[in-house]
Amino acid sequence: MLTQLVNEGQTKLEVPKLERFQTRAGDYAPSLAPVFYNPHMELCRDISVSVVQVLADELGGIRVCDPLAGVGVRGLRYAKEVKGVTRVVVNDRSQKAFELAKRNVELNGLASLVEVRNEDANVLLWENRGRFDFIDIDPFGSPAPFIDAACAALARKGTLAITATDTAPLSGTHVKACLRRYSARPLKTEYCHELGIRILIGFVQRVAGRHELALAPVLVHATRHYFRGYLRARKGARAANELLAQQGYVSHCNACGRRRFTQGVAVELPSTCECGDRFVHAGPLWLGRLMDRTFINAVAGNLVRSNFKFGQKELVLLNQCAEEADGPPTFYDVHELAGRTGVSPPKIVELIPKFRKQGYFFSRTHFSGTGFRTDAPMDEIVEIFKRA
Repeated sequence: MLTQLVNEGQTKLEVPKLERFQTRAGDYAPSLAPVFYNPHMELCRDISVSVVQVLADELGGIRVCDPLAGVGVRGLRYAKEVKGVTRVVVNDRSQKAFELAKRNVELNGLASLVEVRNEDANVLLWENRGRFDFIDIDPFGSPAPFIDAACAALARKGTLAITATDTAPLSGTHVKACLRRYSARPLKTEYCHELGIRILIGFVQRVAGRHELALAPVLVHATRHYFRGYLRARKGARAANELLAQQGYVSHCNACGRRRFTQGVAVELPSTCECGDRFVHAGPLWLGRLMDRTFINAVAGNLVRSNFKFGQKELVLLNQCAEEADGPPTFYDVHELAGRTGVSPPKIVELIPKFRKQGYFFSRTHFSGTGFRTDAPMDEIVEIFKRA
């Protein structure tokens, strides 16, 4: 296997020769390489490093597991760049990945801090019940097969990070695949990516409930081809029950754009919209807050001090997440609404004072450059659009 050296953050990495695994379009295809490494995920990994630093400062030390490591980039960056990391386990069942990760540990002088393993990820996690403060599930595809074992390995005040690249099933393109993997029905709407993340979180929470574990999201984002989420744990049946009570369904009307939210998993859902058309439904999924503004601001503050290559883009993303953190579920699209109301699509900046003057929540959303989040009723939204 031909390799090359790259630098990411403060970490040096030996990775497969990128130019040898290109698509016809000329882009690097990590799935074709003998050991997985995706350079396009550097922005995501920068944010993860800042997240782990905030957690390490809070806990006074942190034990990390990267069970699907590939070249070992996530685990090694935590060990190299986060102050307060006391132990990192980097694992991949591929022998080639195992050998390359070991070389990368030596390359960065981390042999005393990082343990490299060559096991099945689920076996490793089940063998380490309750031992990790931060577990990063970053597979190629769906994280669903690893959630049960990850919940078992999570410490009492731990944080679970998850990546999903199977965004098409979660967002409504492949309904049956979403039902199989996440036991939930998606919908193809203007806010389908948010529904996909809420389905993903809801699934993780239901699995965690088997362990009497409550996992609450503090930061999620949909970027490029993937969904990313960070969920903080509380132990106990009561905490899990309180969290699961915030799951439910989103009912959407394709005719007028209204949506209804129904809490509960085994519940009767509304069938007919106020306009007379029938609702379609997505869920079960998480209906609670996706973000914690205080946590996001702490992550952004650490990111400013880190001087990452994509730091400005990362700050823009985090600031957008913080802005919409206190908003209700789902968002609206100005072009879709303009089409419904027969007006030219207004600029979002022009809508902000109109909604806030009426006392409604209003923010942009990172899910869409033409989307906005508000708690105004549909009739009021239409009226404001007509006057815009």
